[in-house]
Amino acid sequence: MVQSSTPYLVVEAGSHEGHRIDLTGARLTVGRLPDCDVQFEDPYLSRTHAALWQRAGADYVEDLGSAGGTFVNGEAVTMPRRLYPGDRVRLADLQLRYSAGEAAPTAVRYDIGDQRAQTINNVGRDQYVQHVIQQRENFFREIAATRTKARGLIWVGVLVFVVGLGIAVVGWYKYFGQIMNFSSASMPTMDDFSGFLVFAVGGLVNLVGVLLIIAGIVLHIVATARRRRVDRDLPPPQQMR
Repeated sequence: MVQSSTPYLVVEAGSHEGHRIDLTGARLTVGRLPDCDVQFEDPYLSRTHAALWQRAGADYVEDLGSAGGTFVNGEAVTMPRRLYPGDRVRLADLQLRYSAGEAAPTAVRYDIGDQRAQTINNVGRDQYVQHVIQQRENFFREIAATRTKARGLIWVGVLVFVVGLGIAVVGWYKYFGQIMNFSSASMPTMDDFSGFLVFAVGGLVNLVGVLLIIAGIVLHIVATARRRRVDRDLPPPQQMR
């Protein structure tokens, strides 16, 4: 079988399985937007998720601030990452495999006595590496979901706080006007305190907004601490190149 000399990424599973991205050296953006060079209709993919580009004959992947994250062999991409043949690239839940295009020649050896022991060691190491990669991917998927939830809570909290502030301002002006028009000769009624009630409701809505913002910040801090703990307790395996 003759392989193309053009490096490429191919989707390994899911509804886009078999979809191939040829890397010709031009910078390619990947995401949900039609403006992206490579578009995938995937709900977990960010609008502009990642970029693929080439430098000095090597291919690189770069995360563009996506919500679901970009990973190479289970390790989160925080800066441009060089790709090597066989690397697994994950964009949110989209799993791809990188190929340099040309098949590398395989040397045949007949001193199988030593080679067999080395092969067994490599198999055991590969199983361990795959286990670590899978665990890291599962953790990072959960962490990405937690960070998305945290951002959602913060934005909802900001919106609720602004709404509550508006209600409180309206209630304060109404209550201030009622005080100015209040006559000591007449007994006050509930209508005379309606402005204060509106102001109090606005204050309660403000409090709910603040609590949501605090919850979102705490959740984001927890996700960040968990990410650091994963990197400490489950460091990425160093690949044998």
